[in-house]
Amino acid sequence: MLWIAGSLFFCWMMVRECLSTLITPTGYDHPISSKISIPFLILYGTLALAFAWQPFQYWRFERLLSIKATEIADFHPAKVHCNTIFDTFVDQNYFAAGHADPHTGKIVFQYPWCNRLMDYLHHPQKANREEIVSLNIFTHESMHVRGEYNEAKTECEAVQRNYRAAKLLGVPDQTAKKTALNYYLGEYQRRGAIGGLAGSYFSAECAPGKAMDEHLSDSTWAR
Repeated sequence: MLWIAGSLFFCWMMVRECLSTLITPTGYDHPISSKISIPFLILYGTLALAFAWQPFQYWRFERLLSIKATEIADFHPAKVHCNTIFDTFVDQNYFAAGHADPHTGKIVFQYPWCNRLMDYLHHPQKANREEIVSLNIFTHESMHVRGEYNEAKTECEAVQRNYRAAKLLGVPDQTAKKTALNYYLGEYQRRGAIGGLAGSYFSAECAPGKAMDEHLSDSTWAR
């Protein structure tokens, strides 16, 4: 909101500069300025665009994620929102990196997980642990939108679709497969070893040929 407010302020300054040549203030017999200051207009316009760039970038990213989440959720409508720092502080689920409401289709990424997913998509071949996790958050919350409530089932469904999700987001095939397998063989297995809350997302049955295997043609572990 602060970025948008800043952009609107400089837009107003542009309007004010233009009006200063047209409107005669009370007590004056002519407008304050005789001509518009082009350098000031350029300055204000540049600052307005600079302040608007980040909100616009996030709006585009949220729109992309919403479209792809809808697709991966078997076309249950999804709407993704990237929380700002302030949004995260006032979010009652602020301890969760992401959360979704299956009834409304709203998916929320806490700050700064959208940034991490952006970073992953910018350089998927060099993805670090947090960037790989950010992809799984996207897929996991999409599975909630699809209608699953149980966390272990949701996570297993996500694990099997991370490869698909990465490709939908534009990641090259081999890199998408590598990312998905890295999550399954690394972070997912660690959840089982850690136990507790993290362990509630894990199931030993989430493996090729076991009970939770959906036998998807494009599953993460499909050959």
